[in-house]
Amino acid sequence: MTGKRVLVVEDDPAIMELLHFLLKQEGLHVEVARDGLEALDRMDAAKPDLVLLDLRLPKLEGLDVLWEIRNNPRWQSVPVIIISVDDSPHTMLQGWQLGVEGYFVKPFDPDELLRIVRRVLSLPHEASYNV
Repeated sequence: MTGKRVLVVEDDPAIMELLHFLLKQEGLHVEVARDGLEALDRMDAAKPDLVLLDLRLPKLEGLDVLWEIRNNPRWQSVPVIIISVDDSPHTMLQGWQLGVEGYFVKPFDPDELLRIVRRVLSLPHEASYNV
């Protein structure tokens, strides 16, 4: 997993710091975005191998960010894991229908999250960043 890139989209500074620490410990390169619009702006430059996405974000909600990722040919195959306080079955279903690799409800188990991150990053995916 060393050298893989993860874009963390999270507006809570404490959770952002925790995720940054956990992922760096795994040898991953971590990019951050604090709102939905910043996340979309960073997708091409960051070229992430994985996106960790909060749903309740300023400027553009997480499900809208996920929809944009899935409908952009350059990003559509990038794996996404949701980390959110939203535990409603309807929202979870929307995430799964948009092809997320995992859905974690805050507070989440860091060990379980890392297990899924490791699994996702060990799988080949055909991300294309041709502009």
